[in-house]
Amino acid sequence: MAAAPTPCAHCGSDISDPTTSVVHGDLTFCCANCAGAMEQQGSGSDPRAMEHAEDLLCAYCGTPIVDESSMDSRGDEAYCCGNCLQMAA
Repeated sequence: MAAAPTPCAHCGSDISDPTTSVVHGDLTFCCANCAGAMEQQGSGSDPRAMEHAEDLLCAYCGTPIVDESSMDSRGDEAYCCGNCLQMAA
């Protein structure tokens, strides 16, 4: 019996493709975009934190796509990773 997929600690997407996942301590994220979004909850070192209007947003979870290496798309919709694309299906 297969184990249940791990949910992303930021957006809750099932991590069906672990190749894009990022682990920070005891938290697992579906991709670097969600990991980065979780880290940007406060002002941190980014003077424009939470003000990235020019960034693409994931069509499933709304996370800013700042790391395009895991980005996936279907038609005109961009997804932060294949996990979110699968959740939107």
